[in-house]
Amino acid sequence: MPVQHPEPPPSDDGEAALDSFQTAVSSACAPVRIRPVPGRGFQGRLRSTRADGLLVAELATGANSVSRVGRLLSSSDPEFVKLTWPRRGVSRLAQDGRSCEVQPGTLVVYETTRPYELETISPSWEAVVVAVPRERLGPQMRQISQRTAMPVAATSGPARALALMVDELARCDDAGLGDTPAACHLGDALVSMMLAVYAGLPQVAGSGRIDLADRVRAHALAHLGDPGLSVESTAAALGVSVRQVHKMCAQEGFSAAAWIRRRRLERIRRDLLDPAMAGRTTPAIAARWGILDTTHLARQFRAAFGDSPAELRRQQSRAA
Repeated sequence: MPVQHPEPPPSDDGEAALDSFQTAVSSACAPVRIRPVPGRGFQGRLRSTRADGLLVAELATGANSVSRVGRLLSSSDPEFVKLTWPRRGVSRLAQDGRSCEVQPGTLVVYETTRPYELETISPSWEAVVVAVPRERLGPQMRQISQRTAMPVAATSGPARALALMVDELARCDDAGLGDTPAACHLGDALVSMMLAVYAGLPQVAGSGRIDLADRVRAHALAHLGDPGLSVESTAAALGVSVRQVHKMCAQEGFSAAAWIRRRRLERIRRDLLDPAMAGRTTPAIAARWGILDTTHLARQFRAAFGDSPAELRRQQSRAA
């Protein structure tokens, strides 16, 4: 089922409406501060859902500014890249020392891990925002990070296809897709297309370097089905020491072993939810993703998702 966040009703003015909207936007992704244009009543509407780990939000507001700076930034907040597709109105985005005007027909990205400000200039602004976990973007994350606040025209090619996917993902809730295999495949396709768009752009000075943490994630994603995948095997494949892997990953804020385990559990959950996999046993699905010893699988799965594999399948059977 999709996860719905509070949707404040459209309002002409009032601090209560502003507080409600700000809380809804902050709880959907990461804390922000919203300031309406002085002398104008606040208007805002938010509808959001989740699909395959992506947060998809449809926003409609009047002229205001949204900022994430200072004390609002916390290392414990989820780390997202926000891909914005404006449907109506003009906005101005600032991050990483760059500022740009964002028109309908363009795509733009910014990150929740660093300060930013988004100012809606038009009296009526509508957009779809897809928040993608940074880890889903693998080794291309660095190139995307260097292109924040740099609009990309979505008039043709991969960028146009990406914009259409954003629109389609926003309609998942209306179509009853939610957190279903169809939504998972669409989410995967959107992330892949996003990578294609940014990989196809001209190099930004200094963006060619891929650090060790990115290489670790890329190697792990390519070998999740290998039972022998481990921190040790990854270090050997990359020609570095295990200590270097631990050190660089820690600097990026994650543990390599925990990251591999989480990605495997996510793949197992996806297969358990896929009707095409209904005939396969849980151990067979786990083995597909490199887990041969399922002794602790139920406990780890419940800790990650709230249900064991057996409970998840029973829920699927009842829903069917």
